[in-house]
Amino acid sequence: SGTQSYWTDPFTCYRPISLQAQHYTCQDRFVFPKFLNVTQAVSNMMATEYLGIDEAYQESICLLRTKLTGALPAYCDCSNATAWGLFNGMKEQHGSEPHSLSDYSEAVIADIDAITFADRELYRAAVERFQGEVRDVEKQFGTKILCKDLTSVPTLRYVLAPLAD
Repeated sequence: SGTQSYWTDPFTCYRPISLQAQHYTCQDRFVFPKFLNVTQAVSNMMATEYLGIDEAYQESICLLRTKLTGALPAYCDCSNATAWGLFNGMKEQHGSEPHSLSDYSEAVIADIDAITFADRELYRAAVERFQGEVRDVEKQFGTKILCKDLTSVPTLRYVLAPLAD
């Protein structure tokens, strides 16, 4: 049938192969197709009402608040350090120690790339959508929300880099 079920998997666990793309295309969260339809995953992501990205957490909250209320909170003006500092968000780290891609060998990165290929395509499209929505809100309110260059964020620079064939 081209799928692997949680219940028939020899390890009885989820398969972490492009898990975000799998969730955007799944009929059942515990059924894993042999091949993921990245086009469908991107289409389903584009159809979601709200999208935020981890690397721009405060900016993501600003978009959400704007969509929910039609107003832009003062803490969304990244060109005003005082206003920007008023943001009282909480970003849970779950006890993770800070780390970097440089902490891992090329072999480990290659293994991760192999199981997250569809997720990288999906996230690339999500970042594109996010940046477009930010520009729209910035234009609507005449306020700069995204002051940082997302391509300078190390994890995003890697995700946004061209994929190897």
